Amino acid sequence: MSGTAEGGSPPLLAASTSTPLYGISSFQEASNSKPTTSYPNLVSNPPPTVVQPPVVTTSLVQTTRLADGKKMINQYVMDAKVGSGQHGNVWRCYENKQRNSKVLAMKIVKRDNPKARRDRQYKMLRMRGGPSAAGTANGLGTTRPRSTPTVVDGIRTAEQEIRKEIAIMKKCRHPHVVRLYEVIDDRKNEMVFMVMEYLGGGEIQYTSPSSPGIPILTVEQTRRIMRDAILGLEYLHHQGIIHRDIKPANLLWSTGHDRVKIADFGTAHFSYAQRLAAAKASNLPIDDDEEDPLLLNDADLAKRAGSPAFLAPEIVWEFVEWPQAARFYPSYSPLSPPTPEGSSPPGPSVDEIVPAPAPPRPPVTKSIDIWALGVTLYCLLFGKTPFRPAGEGGEHLTEWTGYYWVCNRDWRAEEKMGWDSVLTGGQNAREGRGSREGALVMHLLDHFLQKDLERRITLEEVKMNPWFLHDLPNPDYWLRMTSPN
Repeated sequence: MSGTAEGGSPPLLAASTSTPLYGISSFQEASNSKPTTSYPNLVSNPPPTVVQPPVVTTSLVQTTRLADGKKMINQYVMDAKVGSGQHGNVWRCYENKQRNSKVLAMKIVKRDNPKARRDRQYKMLRMRGGPSAAGTANGLGTTRPRSTPTVVDGIRTAEQEIRKEIAIMKKCRHPHVVRLYEVIDDRKNEMVFMVMEYLGGGEIQYTSPSSPGIPILTVEQTRRIMRDAILGLEYLHHQGIIHRDIKPANLLWSTGHDRVKIADFGTAHFSYAQRLAAAKASNLPIDDDEEDPLLLNDADLAKRAGSPAFLAPEIVWEFVEWPQAARFYPSYSPLSPPTPEGSSPPGPSVDEIVPAPAPPRPPVTKSIDIWALGVTLYCLLFGKTPFRPAGEGGEHLTEWTGYYWVCNRDWRAEEKMGWDSVLTGGQNAREGRGSREGALVMHLLDHFLQKDLERRITLEEVKMNPWFLHDLPNPDYWLRMTSPN
């Protein structure tokens, strides 16, 4: 999706069928109104479950060059690179050489990624304060907690990560989750090729580079995006999959902008206990392959993974500010020039907050995805992340400062939400200060962003929230037909 269209119009969604709330005198009136047409994306008429073929695994890769210069990998014709990252590159490709053949996406990943390995080593060293042993002086007059993991603890080989991602994606068969079709895994080739569903609409954009911090989506568009994300995430949790990196950039539009799907399982985790509980609740059997040892290392779940601005407090628990728990590096080092006689060295800076011992970490569960979904909702509504110093968009925060704010500061509501500037009434919205819808959404956000995971809203409660059910002609039918049970 692009930014705000010239002339002040919001980005368009295909077949936007819900009655817009702005321009209606009351929320009750909006609740009683009926959509003009039905949604094309499972909102009003969810299709029956379709049995999809299993993921194909191919053990031989052949590379050729066509007359027009385009590269072929097996039968797939490579077209253009559409994405790149630490884990590899993503290409748009065609299913074969035939005219009008199906458009697909191919993720190409190195089995051993030196850059990713160096980045992991650097990150772990940085968490420990340098190459010194955990719990020893780090050269700046302070120490790190002995519980900080070592570099070796945090390193998983690139090939293990790839195989875990593939194993998780093989479990996913849902209209709101990106589909994996084929894995080309030739042991003689340094690359692994993952052929996936192509989503031509790109990632969800919630602000414009030319006007950062200003939302470009209407409140109604945000509701539709979130509703699709909720269905996809509900399915993942039912399968025992914790995504660990829910954010707007990992929510992709279909080509016609009529559906949103969850993508990127590079940091996802499979919880056998969670899958077993879901299966028992729905009286469904557990597949034999769900006991794959590659998926059963629950210690991975507590490791810091995902995007810093979307991490739940329980992931960065060491930054919680308890009495005498917060420590600061001095903003000078032993190598700094001496200060004038009688003067004091510069004081600590908020950007130099470092982790310190804290009470035992709460359990890390699927609730971390709920938190990230709440941060995502905030981004879509306000065009910025929720935890940032006053007047800042949050883009210039250091990673550690961001963790500190997540653990110790509350989120702040803007006066208006969405491109259509719906009044919120503030974080503790009360009648008379804002719109009825604004109060409803602020209440919802407050339950999403509870630092105490025991008080945080559950996905079941989210799905049944009146704001998400608004404009559905038959909410009970929708809830029943979209249930993973």
